[in-house]
Amino acid sequence: MLEELARAISVARHEPIDDGGVIALVGPTGAGKTTTAAKLAARFAQRHRARDVALVTTDTERPGATEQLHILGRRLGVTVCEAAGPEALNDALDQLADYPLVLVDTAGHGLRDRALLGQILWLRAAKRVRSLLVLPANTNAHDLGEVVRRYRPASPEGVVLTKLDETGRLGAPLSVLVQQGLSLAYTTDGQGVPADIAAADAGRLVSTLEKVRRAADNPLGSLELSQLKPRPVTLPTEDRHAFAS
Repeated sequence: MLEELARAISVARHEPIDDGGVIALVGPTGAGKTTTAAKLAARFAQRHRARDVALVTTDTERPGATEQLHILGRRLGVTVCEAAGPEALNDALDQLADYPLVLVDTAGHGLRDRALLGQILWLRAAKRVRSLLVLPANTNAHDLGEVVRRYRPASPEGVVLTKLDETGRLGAPLSVLVQQGLSLAYTTDGQGVPADIAAADAGRLVSTLEKVRRAADNPLGSLELSQLKPRPVTLPTEDRHAFAS
């Protein structure tokens, strides 16, 4: 059964960042787009050079968003730019045309926010820009399905499944990926840059799903043996003499 499930999950044949170009990270608010952009930039820089990748943020209204990316950019030694609006973004991309990889951290919008439609229309018009859809694993299947439906016109070439460490129920996101015919490109499971990101691996995901199920069936089994053994109590010297007497 687990093997069949693994085969049902579509996985990208190679990492999207290896193709270079311009990649926009799109998705709902709180999905982890900014941290994911930094992780992908660091991953690319490790294989090439830090000066080969640039980060652009269009999330200029959310408090602290640009500051977060600038801090991460300085830590990684990569270029970071801001672009408020489609025209400014096009200008920024023109200036960064010599960079092998440019990652665009887009603003998150509510699913019924009109600004979301404008973002998707820009992505469709910008032929040189590819996109990755960032989905949080700790969201129910219905809401994930709605996110996918809203972002489908942007033609994302793959999915980044984030926050695997924040849920014990991977069935919902995996079911949505299979039902919607989406290709999984990356998974993330923490805030570490770039440690907590990996190229998608269906076998590893299914194995994680099984481990979570077993832990739910046997909660005590997940405890370490040292937690189950009684711990010896060491008394101070004077107390040991008193106890012995």
